[in-house]
Amino acid sequence: MTALAHIGRGIEKKLITAIVQAGNGRTLVNALAEASGVLSISHHHARGVGRRRVRANQMLFAEKDVLLVLVEAAEADALFRRLFDAAGIGEASVGMIFMESVARGHPMLPFGDADW
Repeated sequence: MTALAHIGRGIEKKLITAIVQAGNGRTLVNALAEASGVLSISHHHARGVGRRRVRANQMLFAEKDVLLVLVEAAEADALFRRLFDAAGIGEASVGMIFMESVARGHPMLPFGDADW
C-alpha cells in the first residue's frame, strides 16, 4: 500500500469548488488546511468578463480566486458550510460554491527540493 492510498479508491470523496473574491483564496486555504476530512486543497486566480462588465469599446475584467477542496464524503456537508460561511458567499455578488462526487483523486504535493 502506498502513502497515497487513502486518497485513491476505497473511501467516498467529494470535491467542493468555491469561486470567491480575489485575494481571499489563500486565507481560506489556510483556514481549511488542517480541518478534519480535508484530503487535498488548492487555489488559483482567475479572471473573466461578464455581460454587465462590458461597456462600449471597453472590457472590464472580474478577478476571482477558485478553491478546489477534496474532502471525505462523511465530512463534506460540514466543510461545505464552513467554507460557505468563511467566504461570506451568502451575501450578494460575493461568489459561488458547489459540491460533486469524485470517483478517485490524488493530492497535490510540493516537490522535495522546492524552496516554498
